[in-house]
Amino acid sequence: MALTNITRYKLRKLLKYAVLAGAIAGVLLLFAGETLRIWHFGWVLLGLWTGILEEFLFGRRFRALPIPLQLLGKVLLVNVLTFGIIAMAFAMGREKVFPWLQGDGVSMGEVFSMQPFYLLMLRMLVITSVTIVAVQLEEAIGRRMLFGSLLGWYDKPKAHERIVLTMDLQGSTALAERMGDLRYFRFLNFTHSLMSDAVLHNEAEIHKYVGDEVIFTWTMRAGARHHNCLDLCFDIADRIAEHDQAFKDEFGAVPKFRAAVHGGRVITAQVGHIKRAIDHSGDVMNAVSRMLGLCKDLNEQLLVSTELLERLGDVSDRFVIGPEQILPVKGRRREVRVHGVTRVRS
Repeated sequence: MALTNITRYKLRKLLKYAVLAGAIAGVLLLFAGETLRIWHFGWVLLGLWTGILEEFLFGRRFRALPIPLQLLGKVLLVNVLTFGIIAMAFAMGREKVFPWLQGDGVSMGEVFSMQPFYLLMLRMLVITSVTIVAVQLEEAIGRRMLFGSLLGWYDKPKAHERIVLTMDLQGSTALAERMGDLRYFRFLNFTHSLMSDAVLHNEAEIHKYVGDEVIFTWTMRAGARHHNCLDLCFDIADRIAEHDQAFKDEFGAVPKFRAAVHGGRVITAQVGHIKRAIDHSGDVMNAVSRMLGLCKDLNEQLLVSTELLERLGDVSDRFVIGPEQILPVKGRRREVRVHGVTRVRS
């Protein structure tokens, strides 16, 4: 049975925790002058255990706290739970838990008085802390931004083929005035959090948030695969519809989006000096922005360019393609031809 994109994402995330914890432990052992032994593989298991707790237990439970308190709370909980498991394991077979113990008859109290025990706890604290911070940093900045900055991938502009989808909240100004700034921000944050499953399922990358607008990108291959670039907009709408009552109860409104998707040659480069970012530019970005503005005039939920449709292959089995419209775009030698798209089957 094939794994879903969401399952693959979770497995990759657990693997990141395990590999990072093992690498950090290896560095600590190297500096301590210790030789690597088979029981040091336990540090990899500690990383895996940390990832499991983060992904399936902690979830969004710490989101209301400031980031330093989030990290502190997660690190303390991981180590408390880990120590509890060690204590239980000690009660059943201490020699399997503490390799430095020799002989029988050593009590738990005596273990607390041993220097290697405190060294072990210190290493656990350091390894789990650095691992959690590293993974959270990668998620906050984004893998492309993090590795692109560290490795200098985009110091010079690069041209490549990408699909770009931009979504804009309908009636955002009126909603913001009615809700007020703080409530409207919670409204947006809740909406964006509901997009996560659809984003993972359709293999999309979140390029950036621009107020109430969200820009997603794919490589040409990933976006065209299973028509991911078309499905994303409708999957997000379905996900929001599942929570429409929660939106009505808390905010008195349900978000609705318009979207436009286009693909082709995109220029990617690192911009800025004091504050750096990796940004996309070029003809595709300009055209998709103009297409989004046309959605309201045409009363369409999703517009797609004819140029991209030709590269996606046959979409008629699940989508209804509307008549072609011609959109003049400032700065282009030729106009963009677009179609409205509706989905009849997910």
